[in-house]
Amino acid sequence: MRFPSRLLAANMWLAVFAWLAYLVIITLVTVAIAIWGDLDESVWEKAVQLTRWYALFVGVALVTEFLPLFIAHGQSRRQFGFQAAVTIAVFAPFLAFLLVISFLLEALLYGLTGWTWALGQAHLFTAPTQAPMIFLEYTVMFVAWLVAGVLVSAAFYRWQGGGLLAIIPAAVMVLFVQSTIGDKMPLPFITFQLGFNLPDSALGAVLAAAGTFVVGLGLTWLIIRDVPLRNKVS
Repeated sequence: MRFPSRLLAANMWLAVFAWLAYLVIITLVTVAIAIWGDLDESVWEKAVQLTRWYALFVGVALVTEFLPLFIAHGQSRRQFGFQAAVTIAVFAPFLAFLLVISFLLEALLYGLTGWTWALGQAHLFTAPTQAPMIFLEYTVMFVAWLVAGVLVSAAFYRWQGGGLLAIIPAAVMVLFVQSTIGDKMPLPFITFQLGFNLPDSALGAVLAAAGTFVVGLGLTWLIIRDVPLRNKVS
């Protein structure tokens, strides 16, 4: 297998361009809040909410867009499954690395202007310069959302409407991982808890993400290992 694979490289390039555009937008929003509102918290902490959806949709696209393409060009489902697993394992920390840069640039902006930087909720990090903990927190978060996207899309690809049932285990995995990083808003823009009351810890977050990676992709493989080829999910 050539590294990085086309599957991974294509997603990384797209993510960089999307991040650059998002960085400009969030910076403009930050300045606007400072001028016309009260800027007393990190804007990027809130902006991360949308990046979860991005990771979810990348996971969905891995199956709905790339699985048929790989099979149509002569690769086996096993080869695709391996490359998809590698893509998630590398792409999640890559996205987290982009967020580390975002928080560092935000810290620079707040420092130059004298604006007050603070977090609105608990995290594994307490300052925008704690790059290792920021990287860790968002890596485990993106692993959960990518795996959830792959699992749900694989179920829909195979069973169409029956794929709705896959949303349940996918949501449980996401909520479980989110609970280990102290997130009080486990789903974007929705504040509620579903019974996971785990202590916040870096080790717990890593173990939860690793478990989600293995279990989620294992379930996905059981679904796609003999799935018939479809040109389009209907």
